Amino acid sequence: MLTAMPRAIDTARLHLRPPEPTDAAAIFAYASDPVATRYMIWPTAEDIDDTHDFLDDVAAGWAEGDDFCYAITDRASGAVCGAASCQFDQHGAEIGYILAPTVWGRGLATEAARAMLEAAWTNAGLYRVWATCDVDNLASARVLEKLGMRLEGRLARWAPCPNLGAGPAPRDALCYALTR
Repeated sequence: MLTAMPRAIDTARLHLRPPEPTDAAAIFAYASDPVATRYMIWPTAEDIDDTHDFLDDVAAGWAEGDDFCYAITDRASGAVCGAASCQFDQHGAEIGYILAPTVWGRGLATEAARAMLEAAWTNAGLYRVWATCDVDNLASARVLEKLGMRLEGRLARWAPCPNLGAGPAPRDALCYALTR
C-alpha cells in the first residue's frame, strides 16, 4: 500500500504541520503534564531531552513515509496546542492525538482527528482506519464516536498506561474503526 500524507493540513481553527525543533518547549509543556498524559502509552516527559528524542523519532517517521505526526497549532495565534498522528502498516492506518488541557472542551480533538481521518482516506489502497483508547478514557471514546467510527470491541490487556501507576501491565483498550 502506497502511503502519503500532506505536509500541512488546515481546518477551520487549526493548522497541522510536522513538528519543528523550535516547538520543543510547547510540546514539553503538555507532554510533561500528568493530566494530559495519563492515558498515553508512553511515559510523561521528565525533561526537555525527552521531547528532543520525540522530535527525532517524528522526523524519522516522516522520512520513512509510514508514521506521520503533526503539531496541532491554533491558526489564530500559531501556538502549538497538541499533536495528531497517522501511522500506516499492513492492516491500514491508525490515528491518534493529544491536546494540552488548556484547550480541552473546545472540540479541537475532534477537529484534528477528523483532519487525520480525511487525509488518510486520500490513500486509494486504504480500507481501514482505526484508533484505540484506554477503557477509562471516555472523552477520547466520544471523539472517535463523533468521527463516525464504530466500536469494534474491547481489546483485553492491549497497552500499558505507565502514567496511571499500573506499571508495565497492559490495560484494556477500546478499538474503534471505519472501513470502506
